Amino acid sequence: MSDKPEVSAKKGSFFSNMGAELKKVVWPTKSQTVKSTGTVILFVLIVTAILVILNIVFQNANNAYWDFISGKNV
Repeated sequence: MSDKPEVSAKKGSFFSNMGAELKKVVWPTKSQTVKSTGTVILFVLIVTAILVILNIVFQNANNAYWDFISGKNV
């Protein structure tokens, strides 16, 4: 039962240290946050467009292959 005070002290020390470290963080400004968020959204949209195009291309290639193999459109 003597471990209880040590665990409690460690938890308090952890949260105290965490608070001290968070005070050292240089937080981004609102404009930096908006710019970064816009960049991420734009990047995601570009990657999504590329994947949609590749999906359509490979789907059509796959359908053409199976049509050829099965004897359709010969």
